[in-house]
Amino acid sequence: MAIALTLVVIGYFVGSVSPSYMLVRRRLGRDIRQLGDGNAGAENVSRLVGLRPAIAVAAFDISKGLAVVLVTRGITPANQGDNSWETQISWEGLRCGLMVAAGAAAIIGHSWSVYLKGAGGRGAATAVGALFGMITLPALLVMFPAFALMWYFRSTTWGLASFFVGTVSLTVFLGYFGLLGYSLTWVPYVVTLPALVGVIHVLSLKRSPARAAAFSEK
Repeated sequence: MAIALTLVVIGYFVGSVSPSYMLVRRRLGRDIRQLGDGNAGAENVSRLVGLRPAIAVAAFDISKGLAVVLVTRGITPANQGDNSWETQISWEGLRCGLMVAAGAAAIIGHSWSVYLKGAGGRGAATAVGALFGMITLPALLVMFPAFALMWYFRSTTWGLASFFVGTVSLTVFLGYFGLLGYSLTWVPYVVTLPALVGVIHVLSLKRSPARAAAFSEK
């Protein structure tokens, strides 16, 4: 319990670090929350400063989710005890639960940053990083077609939606057939992070007319 709480707290504070806020403050001398759609994320940075800085911000935000999940994965062993099916499932569920808790804390920190007095972004990039940490191979396989869709439609929404749907679908497939060490135990945990991003996105549209207007134009 103490380990889980520590991981959640660390995840939240790591997720709260906002490269978009720092970059726009440095480049423009202004608060990103008062510019564009008010979102402290890579997409708003792209509108305000340019594509290259936005890519750097996205990479940083992805690394936040990736780092906290990899640390969690590293300190929680795959199995403790016998090799029975029940024991394997129990420990697999525990590891997944801890990784999701740490990843979700990072997403929440990104969206309600302690350093920005409760403001932030939508957490999509941080969720992408967390999923890479949890289900590395499925995420890699889905990344390329998701990137192709994003490039074709010139829309991060298309890219992120296809990535989240693709990773969940591939995890279900691998888990159902027991391939690459995955089981269906992984599925509800993998679904949790994209679902959290969806909830945050809806809440952000409701609390910010500027974001809702920007989203409707896509």
